[in-house]
Amino acid sequence: MKKFLAVLLAAIMVLSVTASFAESAEITDSTKVNTLIVGSPTLNGDFIDDFGNSAYDNWVKLLLMEYNGTMEVAGNGEIIENPMVVAGKEVSEDEAGNKTYTWTIQEDLKWSDGSAITAQDYVAYVLWKASPEWAAAGAATDVGYYFLGYSAYVAGETQTFAGVKLIDDYTFSVTIDAAQLPYYWESSLAGVSPIPFKAWAPELSIVSSDEGSAFEQDRETVAAAMNRVAQNERLAPTIGCGPFTFVSFENGNVTLKKNPYFKGDLDGNKPTLEYVVIQEVPGDTDVDMVISRDIDLVPANVEGSKIEAAKASDTTSLHSYLRYGYGMISIICNWGPTADPNVRWALAYLIDRNEVLNYCLGGYGGIVHGLYGYAEWAYQEVGDELEEMLTPFSLNVEKANELLDQTEWKYEADGVTPFDASKATADGSYMRYNDKGEKLTIRHMGTAGLETTDSIEISYAANAPLAGVDFTVTKSDFNALLNNYYYSYDLAEEDKLYSTFNMGNTFGNPNDPYTSWHSDFYGTWQNACQVNDPELDELIMKLRGTEPGDEEAFLQNWLAFQVRWQQLLPQIPLYSNEYFEIFDYAVKGLNTSPFHEWPYEICNIYKVEDAEAEKVITTNY
Repeated sequence: MKKFLAVLLAAIMVLSVTASFAESAEITDSTKVNTLIVGSPTLNGDFIDDFGNSAYDNWVKLLLMEYNGTMEVAGNGEIIENPMVVAGKEVSEDEAGNKTYTWTIQEDLKWSDGSAITAQDYVAYVLWKASPEWAAAGAATDVGYYFLGYSAYVAGETQTFAGVKLIDDYTFSVTIDAAQLPYYWESSLAGVSPIPFKAWAPELSIVSSDEGSAFEQDRETVAAAMNRVAQNERLAPTIGCGPFTFVSFENGNVTLKKNPYFKGDLDGNKPTLEYVVIQEVPGDTDVDMVISRDIDLVPANVEGSKIEAAKASDTTSLHSYLRYGYGMISIICNWGPTADPNVRWALAYLIDRNEVLNYCLGGYGGIVHGLYGYAEWAYQEVGDELEEMLTPFSLNVEKANELLDQTEWKYEADGVTPFDASKATADGSYMRYNDKGEKLTIRHMGTAGLETTDSIEISYAANAPLAGVDFTVTKSDFNALLNNYYYSYDLAEEDKLYSTFNMGNTFGNPNDPYTSWHSDFYGTWQNACQVNDPELDELIMKLRGTEPGDEEAFLQNWLAFQVRWQQLLPQIPLYSNEYFEIFDYAVKGLNTSPFHEWPYEICNIYKVEDAEAEKVITTNY
């Protein structure tokens, strides 16, 4: 790790609008200098939370709704009280150990239609998202999970949520259930954001008492409102509280307009840009479009060839930071051959990760063996110890064959004769079968136009046949990949085709593995790999149950979690790396970090005229 950082630092020390405009009548040539055009893969078109949106849909969501939570993530990753929102906070604890946070919000917060944001909108956020009616509308979220009375409320046993109370127009409280404490990231639990309650559901109202809060209307009325939001507002948001508002989503492009009622980011800054356009562009030419000045920004680049091309361009700037996440092959763990951990490990031994790294990253990253990224504080603290505890793996066809011989796919085509690895050849004429005569087939899906997809295809095409594995690659748009990955659990058995996917992951903050890996979320899109392991469950609960501030205990628990996760290998880690924002040299103020991607920095970003433009290369680590 230290060597990797040293190389990166040394390298940096020596370095010191198109069709989308025509589609929005509001944007003219005179406003192009006030418009940021961001290149993106295909968007899902889901623009409110809780529906398994892609990272690119999430950009839109952040711009529409960010900065109004009581707790927010600062650029350095610290979770802090939001000074633009919070006017006061009181914390109390009862005899049972339940902890209540009473929030008073500022009285000058507004929705994008000019109406006031009140405490009711924060209470509605919890009631709405934790309700069984919202889940029935297709949403999935753990909002309210830690609050007193969650289990009864989410199960529909009561319409009153004991752990959230509306006190007055600008004051509300949330109570953390003692059973959920201690929790290492406790400060984040009490954080609540608003929803535009009266705009979304004018027919609903909230009643609150010492017993908690509830929607006043019957369940059918509540369900009708939530279904309407899921079917309509989700696709074309009419109101928000973030720095921008929604204009349109047409021909793959999202157009957003500055929100005049936005109070400001954590530092009180407001956007100077008038418009943001998120434009669908091909992955193989996105950086070329920055270089040709057709678009302004392509975020989070990892491919070495693109980074070098941008560095060579006179009109292209770059800004980099270490990744709070990693690239991987995600595996569905509850059906087909990959339900067997030996198959998953065999696949790990059949890919040359060094070749993938060189092909894709061109030296701007390194191999990882577990669920961590280079910017993660735990890895920076105990990464050397972790590497000694994990099983290092590299291309090893012999090891892959040994593992596969322990699975049901240990026969020739007759289902009786043992597979003989010495007969396997690169042409794939000699494959593995089980005793039913079923061939060992792995169907992989990757995004078209990505070097990562190409390199995975090349590596498995060369190595998988030598272990008798029929490994096929389908290249699709990103939207199709997400649908097959996140919702594989919901497909009929005959429709389940793909068991591996190449993807990237940016960790949440806090980086709590609970919703992604605990069996409580088995059978949902959140636990997308469909992991169900009691030992991992126990380690997850131990990790998150560490006393706040006890870093030493947390790190030991983190190490134990990492070891068990790797034993299961629900994902094949490929690399963590340096992320590069590649942007037009007229764009200024872009100072992203591992914890603040570009939408968080939108209030600092501006554009200058060409006469003032200057190429820069900067870093943030």
